Amino acid sequence: ILSEPFTRWSLCGTLLVTTGAVLIAIFGAIPSPAHDLDELIILLSRKPFIVWMTLQALFVVGLGTAIDLVNNMSSISHNSRFRLARGIIYGVISGDVSAHALLFAKSAVELCIKTIGGSNQFSHWQSWAIVLCLVLLALLQLYYLHRGLKLVSTSILYPLVFCVYNIIAILDGLIYFNQVSLIPPLHAGLIA
Repeated sequence: ILSEPFTRWSLCGTLLVTTGAVLIAIFGAIPSPAHDLDELIILLSRKPFIVWMTLQALFVVGLGTAIDLVNNMSSISHNSRFRLARGIIYGVISGDVSAHALLFAKSAVELCIKTIGGSNQFSHWQSWAIVLCLVLLALLQLYYLHRGLKLVSTSILYPLVFCVYNIIAILDGLIYFNQVSLIPPLHAGLIA
């Protein structure tokens, strides 16, 4: 469909991504009940989650700023290796932000489930703030994915974004929903 050659490396990458997706599906899902707004606010305000998200924000902003500064201030911006590195960094940022968007999407869905169940969760501004964060993060991840795709082949970028997205999404869920103790070390190792 994308008119890219399907090589032996493409097959290996496809098998690796498929295996990773299967392992994550089997060992990475921890069921949890739907939360209402008050419970989500408590989860959002927990110190481990605030520290995690602050570190993630610093990582994304720092990485994006650094690569753009080097690109704008250096003569290596037309170098093919630098273009590849820049595209990969944009892919890492996209995958990271995409995982955070998923976390806010899960929260928004939980609010919708509670609302459908008869307890309107969207009469509070905090619910709309969660939805706004979801939209902003989704647009940001698309922006960086687009920037990466302008520089790097889809056969490199998509598996990378998928990998980063899955790792961060699992860590987001474990930290946000306070479930770190619920995943056995063997399962954590298989996911890693």
